Amino acid sequence: MTRTSDSPEHECRQGKRCKSRIRDSEEHWRGAGVERPDSLCRGCEGSAFDAIRELGSDCRMLASARTMTRSKVSAPKVSGSSERPVPISLAADTLLSDIEIESLRWAVRLTRGEPIPTSGALAVICSRLGTLVDMPAQVVTAWRPHPDGGDDVTTLVLDGVDAILRLADLHRRAGLVLGLTPQRVNFLREPCHVCGLSMLEASVKTNMVKCHSCRNVWDQDQFARLNNPLVAA
Repeated sequence: MTRTSDSPEHECRQGKRCKSRIRDSEEHWRGAGVERPDSLCRGCEGSAFDAIRELGSDCRMLASARTMTRSKVSAPKVSGSSERPVPISLAADTLLSDIEIESLRWAVRLTRGEPIPTSGALAVICSRLGTLVDMPAQVVTAWRPHPDGGDDVTTLVLDGVDAILRLADLHRRAGLVLGLTPQRVNFLREPCHVCGLSMLEASVKTNMVKCHSCRNVWDQDQFARLNNPLVAA
């Protein structure tokens, strides 16, 4: 689209997912105008900041959830084992680990390598969100699970906006794991990495992804790690 004099020079990094998105003359969703390239509009930035401030509460609820036995209603009906309690929620345990790794990654950069205070990495981040979102791009090292087992080391170039969005997404994932997000089933557009067909179903209720073609089933966190290196980092 050719911009007019009234069109913003830059758009919110969130694009069509922008909280303040608008339709252009061709009926396409566009991000709200921003002053700087690769930045967030006020709506998206504020929403992300609010989500990050909830991570401390998320961690406390996840810590309780990972040791809570599944109820008979939500537990799968498996012959001979349906009455056995599951002492640890794998999804909750995995997400707690991801929150710890991601928050520590950015807290260390905010403190410039100084020891993290006893209040913790999340407290450092929440007290310096404005500084974090403006952080320039830098190379970070991450581990990515390999489909055949084990982990691969990879590098990513991430800036402060990436940091904010990645941390905010952890709050979204916490809502799914804790059952705070309305239950629904989504059909994914991407193809299955095993059979190559676009027949994937993601269930919020069970936190599982199922392929209706090859019948493979994954925990949503595991599926994200196998299919998206940005999520795995």
